[in-house]
Amino acid sequence: MADVEPYTDRRGNEPVIDYIAKLAKARPAEAASMLRYIDLLEAKGERLQPPFAALIDAKIRLFELRPGNHRVAYAFHRGTYVLLHAWRKRTQKLHEREATRARSRLADWLQRHPEPDPRGSGRHHGGART
Repeated sequence: MADVEPYTDRRGNEPVIDYIAKLAKARPAEAASMLRYIDLLEAKGERLQPPFAALIDAKIRLFELRPGNHRVAYAFHRGTYVLLHAWRKRTQKLHEREATRARSRLADWLQRHPEPDPRGSGRHHGGART
């Protein structure tokens, strides 16, 4: 089972959660479908394939969940799938504005959650050197 976490901005907002909550008021079945797809991501992780998920940017490994005419952009970072951005799909093509927003949120996430230094802290914790 994979860990799934919503992107949280610097103010504590969770845009994907907010999108689904707003959708649930107007279209509860569509919101429920989005939550089922998130559950599928949690259950299957990288094994989740089309038509449920698709790669949208190979360079930065950005994916999208595809519940109906809604999309949820996500990326894998340090053992967790981060839900970055959600939107309603209106055309066959990926709308560049939506992809740009997802890339921007991923960049922000990576800046605030850096990879640990594989060499450790660089401090020597042993006894005195001779």
